[in-house]
Amino acid sequence: LAAALIATGCSSKKADPLPDAAPLIQQSIAATKALTSAHLDITINGKVEGLPLKTLSGDLTNVPNVAVQGKSTITMGGADVDIQLIVLDGTLYAALTPNQWLDMGPAADVYDPSAILTPSAGLAGVLGGMSDAKADGFETIGGVQTVRITGKAAAAPVNKLIPQLKAGGPLPATVWIEKDEPHQLVQAKIDQSEGNSVSVALSEWDKPVTVTKPAL
Repeated sequence: LAAALIATGCSSKKADPLPDAAPLIQQSIAATKALTSAHLDITINGKVEGLPLKTLSGDLTNVPNVAVQGKSTITMGGADVDIQLIVLDGTLYAALTPNQWLDMGPAADVYDPSAILTPSAGLAGVLGGMSDAKADGFETIGGVQTVRITGKAAAAPVNKLIPQLKAGGPLPATVWIEKDEPHQLVQAKIDQSEGNSVSVALSEWDKPVTVTKPAL
């Protein structure tokens, strides 16, 4: 009897229905545009020509100015190198030895992550350019319940976010949006080609971030 009751209880429990993708994306666009800061994790899977960045983990803010502070693995001279980094006013400062900072010139020559929270472009722009969007499952990322949405990302916003992708047309994309309000964007993955993609994850939304120019 007990087994029958357990079986009945299990079978009567229904999974939550998947929400419509379009309104969820619109809510996430609004939440992303309103962000002033976040923790950022970027991972390059495979290889993207012209993009020496392999991973980046740091804190990003656009108040009072756009700035990033964290650590990264980049490819230099054919080898992967771990660095500390600060991006401030479009300039990349890097330390191969802890706290031994160098001015590396324009961040865009490596990758400038400051565009990520730009309201008119950045991740909000990629979300706004999604087509054929379809919710295809629930997934927990970093302890956050998300709705996984697949579709295609328009070339123009993709190229503003990551110019090295050189998208000539819509690219396959997957976004993970917080299931509950305010429906923050938790992760986005853009596929340049089979096995080669860029993943951008956000967390700690609007946590205060202070970045100062390092002593050279």
